Amino acid sequence: MILPLSELISRAVEQALEDEVAVSFSGGLDSSVIASIAKKHARVELFTAGVDGSEDVQYAEKTAAALGLPLTVSRIDEEKAMAVYSKCHSMLPMDFLKLEILVPAYCAAQAAAGKGHKVMLFGSAAEELFAGYDRYYIYREEGKDVDALLREEYRTLPQRDMGYVKKVCRSLGIEARFPFYDKGLADAMFAVPIEERMDDRALKKGILREAAKILGVPDIAVMRKKKAMQYGSGVHKMLIRRVEEINRDFPGS
Repeated sequence: MILPLSELISRAVEQALEDEVAVSFSGGLDSSVIASIAKKHARVELFTAGVDGSEDVQYAEKTAAALGLPLTVSRIDEEKAMAVYSKCHSMLPMDFLKLEILVPAYCAAQAAAGKGHKVMLFGSAAEELFAGYDRYYIYREEGKDVDALLREEYRTLPQRDMGYVKKVCRSLGIEARFPFYDKGLADAMFAVPIEERMDDRALKKGILREAAKILGVPDIAVMRKKKAMQYGSGVHKMLIRRVEEINRDFPGS
């Protein structure tokens, strides 16, 4: 199963490529899979955004070096985080938890646009395909139909997370693409019994990690635990300190 899956992932990434492409890169599993495949077929530049010393910045620097790919780090301080939050809120007046994740995504895309990139790849949809969130395991303990939940969350991504990223990227002249949102890949993964997709609660996404080894992803990324972008980048800690101001100045937050 793992070898055919790795071929499907490769094909999905290849279909999302141009001759030159930017990758939103945290040094984690999903973005490293994309970068490892993309570098075989295109000129690739990696972009990460985060607070100095944040986990994403540290992992991105180490993993980019292991991949031999150029990395641009967009460093975020509290004032920049607030300014970008304001821009994202003006485009998408949503609640705090939905908006904060867009701050590092916007900063990475802004850096890519500044270097002339027109297309940026994101790892969105991997969590739904490979059961990457801990809440899925909680749902299973509660007796919920996790397979049905995953399918529905995957189906609606273009109206939710992917749609939000696309909109902020469009404002910067960047087209956001999502290689893991691929029908062939989804059909193959949703055919795998849910028990197999959820066989490793500690690291999660065990099937993708096995495929990543075949695809040449550096061990440091294969073994990294999932950390959502707002936490790995350090943005959440900065914004939560200003949450009273955010609630006051940004309706709907």
